[in-house]
Amino acid sequence: MYNAHITRRHKGAIVILLDRSGSMAEMVQFEGREMTKAEALSNCVNTLLEEIINRCYRERYPSDYFDVAIIGYAGEGATSLFGSSGFRSIIKVDSMYVPVRNVHRTRTLPSGERFDTVIERREWVAPEAKGRTPMGDALRMARRMVCSWCRKHPDSFPPVVINITDGEATDATPEEIRALAARLREAGTKDGNVLFVNIHLATADQHSSMALSYPSEEEALPINRHSKLLYDISSTLPSLYDAAIINLKGGGRPPFRAVCYNTSINELVGLLAIGSLSINQLL
Repeated sequence: MYNAHITRRHKGAIVILLDRSGSMAEMVQFEGREMTKAEALSNCVNTLLEEIINRCYRERYPSDYFDVAIIGYAGEGATSLFGSSGFRSIIKVDSMYVPVRNVHRTRTLPSGERFDTVIERREWVAPEAKGRTPMGDALRMARRMVCSWCRKHPDSFPPVVINITDGEATDATPEEIRALAARLREAGTKDGNVLFVNIHLATADQHSSMALSYPSEEEALPINRHSKLLYDISSTLPSLYDAAIINLKGGGRPPFRAVCYNTSINELVGLLAIGSLSINQLL
């Protein structure tokens, strides 16, 4: 299980669920600047898409190694950011006409000196923050998408679904969220079930409780109302991920659970890279 290599014939799939509710208008420190959570999350997801595209390049053009779907949820429901088709091939994502924004970044030299720079970045996902948090609707949409994808790609590595949120669902009870997540995780290919990763965004003043990434069964969970629910709905990660997580955590004993608590926005890009580790399998 989880041994299938990602090739042009057997491509992979990544689904990103984005909390775009009103609380994402809160301010955070990110890359040396103050911005909203929505702006920081937009920067992170756009960076991840560029990274996937770059890793798919062979010679001068990207190869068709991945299908990507992005689901934003806010207000009264969830929406596919790539239209009614849900998934787009990485080639089509690369060829999309999207705005190019100037992004300010603060870099630190080995000497410790810091300097500001401006880079251009394509913006597939714009910042947005409004309304409630219909996470239940997003889980239903994600399951429909991955079930359809898996029927078409039965021999592929199973889809990786990454849910990024700073709050709790407003359209479902915790018991209903557990049931919806279980149905999502049950989907899969011959190579294994869907891998469901949950990342909780926190502002700096929320770090009064313990931060924890990819806990093992023996690690105590943070004491907050989200910890047990997020733990319960997340996948137990296969050994494919062990080395990268041990390196990230500086130790630990697998198996690890695919959940990160109280994670600062500054760590988000690295955690997304763990969640999409299957891009490192490219032949």
